[in-house]
Amino acid sequence: MNSYKIIIGGRGSEVYPFKISEDQFDTFYNEEVEEEKMDYDDICEILEVESYFDCPNETIMGVYPDALYLTIEDENGNILHQIQEVNYDNVDYGDNYCGDDLYLFVEDYCKGDHVVYDITLEDEFDIEKLKLSLTNIGDIIELVTGITYNGNDYNIYKGYGDTSSKGYYYRLK
Repeated sequence: MNSYKIIIGGRGSEVYPFKISEDQFDTFYNEEVEEEKMDYDDICEILEVESYFDCPNETIMGVYPDALYLTIEDENGNILHQIQEVNYDNVDYGDNYCGDDLYLFVEDYCKGDHVVYDITLEDEFDIEKLKLSLTNIGDIIELVTGITYNGNDYNIYKGYGDTSSKGYYYRLK
């Protein structure tokens, strides 16, 4: 058995998707939330939460495709592969929150190692068997959110790396 660490990092975000009413949408739009003209407390009050962490929907964390680095290490920490570009011919696409519902997407913009996989394989690692998962969020945000290897999903072996927040961005849909 061979153990590998796959690190997906770079510039990205953790997205908090809040489903909102038309009245909430109008308020956010008129108060120019996307231009960052509202403060945190006012946004939370309109969303009826104490913090963004109280988001009732599943958050999505990943890396912007144009700001990606992916590193594959063996069990001794030796770097086997480094990727800095998405091969769009070799990705799995997914959509989240793309229907007709209204949303405020709160993006916690961050840098660092977003997702770390520790996987064990019977054979040597073959880079050709690795696919990135690209998620379209609300037809507004696109993030690399994971991997598959040889058709297998390794989400149960996924952990979160070390990132640092650089601020919030707001997107209405």
